Amino acid sequence: MKKSLCLALAFLLCAVCLQGLAPGKLAEAKELKISLIAGFPTNIGLKTLITEFEKETGIKITLIETGYGAVLEKNLVDLSAQTGAYDVLHVESLWFAEYLPYLYPINKFMEDPKLFNKAEFDLDDYTSYTPLTLSVFTREGKLLGFPHLAGIPLNWYRKDLLDKEGLKPPRNVDEYYEVAKKLTKDLDGDGKIDIYGVALSASRTGLVDEWLSFYFAYGGNLPERPEQFLETTFNNPTALKALNMYKKLYDECAPPESMTWEFGEVGSAMQRGVVAMMWNWSNGGSWYDDPEASKVVGKVRANVPWPGRFGVNGLCIPKDSKNKKDAFRFIAWATSKDRMRRTTLAGGATPCRTSVLADRDLAKERWWFGPLREAGRLSRMYFEIPEWSAIDDALAIEFQKVLTNELSSEKALKNASAKAYGILKEAGYFD
Repeated sequence: MKKSLCLALAFLLCAVCLQGLAPGKLAEAKELKISLIAGFPTNIGLKTLITEFEKETGIKITLIETGYGAVLEKNLVDLSAQTGAYDVLHVESLWFAEYLPYLYPINKFMEDPKLFNKAEFDLDDYTSYTPLTLSVFTREGKLLGFPHLAGIPLNWYRKDLLDKEGLKPPRNVDEYYEVAKKLTKDLDGDGKIDIYGVALSASRTGLVDEWLSFYFAYGGNLPERPEQFLETTFNNPTALKALNMYKKLYDECAPPESMTWEFGEVGSAMQRGVVAMMWNWSNGGSWYDDPEASKVVGKVRANVPWPGRFGVNGLCIPKDSKNKKDAFRFIAWATSKDRMRRTTLAGGATPCRTSVLADRDLAKERWWFGPLREAGRLSRMYFEIPEWSAIDDALAIEFQKVLTNELSSEKALKNASAKAYGILKEAGYFD
């Protein structure tokens, strides 16, 4: 009896010790609230793995998904009021500067070996894709989030249609127009166009990203710092060439409803088989081979004829979270090499780790990974300042007037550049 009692006590003590080593017992939070931008395929992949984190830690994960057009304003309202509504934020790099005052640096958590295994996590795996992957979320030596997914615009094209006409994928903007013009066709002779050469992201929220790709392709650039911005930065012969080409594509090769289209609508046009090419983000790569939604399965390919914006999204921790340590535990878990690979396998389209992009088994099915690695080497960033959103909108308003023939390209560029300069001047960049 005494021996049995000793064995029982020893077993209980061993169990307690083992529980103390289990990940769940390290956690302090009962629940983490994660703000996600709705609509990203990566979200689908991540959701399939969430239960693993919950079992490992004992923490309940609540996902709060908000559409791209509304998430920034919604989150900033809560953050400025310090409501503590979120423990993790899904932050688009274009908005990072606006989130910056509300974010908590994660460096000290990275120094805790109980929370973070540096060798296993492998930060170099991010930067070997492009140094922008980490630098976007770094300020004054402080890292404010781990990259979660990355998107870069590619030229997506119908290989079957190009092959039929004996055409090669365009290597620059001028060839893009030439191929688009040849592939804009009335197939049944009824006087109506059945397939357009291109789809354009010509909505107010999409136009400037696409136009800037053309601008960069023609040799245009942005100053290194906003303090160097001039009233002629967007009012010069290179900018005019890019805008005139955009107008030409819209008038001659694109569906008229492109004025209301962005990422999703442009991707849908390709899926429906009504366009031959499109400039569009890599995030939708899996859409075109989806047999349930696409009429062009196996017919789409991609190449990189010009530089595009590097759009990297990160998982960050707000200052007003009461569960910062466990929030870090989650973002390190979600962005680890293994999890990013498995998230990609489960539906994610745009990993931002070289090891995942270069994985042969993954790249066989995800044929756009090759062009995506090339696009990473060419990618650019805009001014990483809170005022960029206002500048983007100011340019888009003027450029849409060119598409509707309300303004000449020359007048629109003069107006747009002056407005951008005014926004920066009002913000104090030239004091």
